[in-house]
Amino acid sequence: MDTIAGATNPSGTQVDDPSLRTITLGVPEDIAIDAPVPEVRATAEERFKDFDINSVTHVVIQVTVPRQTEIFRYIGYQYDWDWPGPFWHFLGKIVDKTLFDNKAELRELNFVALGRREFIAYTTSMWTAAVEAEKAAGMAKLPTLSAIEVNFKKPQPGQPLEMIWAPARGLITAKIRHWNESSDDDEPYIPEGKD
Repeated sequence: MDTIAGATNPSGTQVDDPSLRTITLGVPEDIAIDAPVPEVRATAEERFKDFDINSVTHVVIQVTVPRQTEIFRYIGYQYDWDWPGPFWHFLGKIVDKTLFDNKAELRELNFVALGRREFIAYTTSMWTAAVEAEKAAGMAKLPTLSAIEVNFKKPQPGQPLEMIWAPARGLITAKIRHWNESSDDDEPYIPEGKD
């Protein structure tokens, strides 16, 4: 199988590390990184202790490219700026396992890059099912959104990864609503399954 020999960062500088594995090209994004999801500690501020995490419909991970590089180095992979999809998929797997015990089936919705920070949005299977039920019932409005934002801390050797989550800010929720309302045929966006 083809693999990427080395990645270059946005400034064009080679950042090859022969001790790290590379993603496999030519395979679906969900299997391009062959690594177990690492142990992760998730925290939220005390003021969010009553937030119903099981009602979450969307997740937005905020992460810089350097932080992604650190996370994947921690996992044993060379980050590839030219093919971020498998890495974003794996970040979704980390959040899904940590916060939802693999029950949310997070799927990439969209992303926005602002400078060196990327905002990667995911949809839960619960929300997708609700949209499909509304469509089947002939209803045009979107189900209620309940989004959270997730930030990863810098990985520390020998320690579990750490992430912090909080209910999404209004601006983030509005962007998710816009993405879901925007489509050529005026129907809500439903992420397609992975091949």
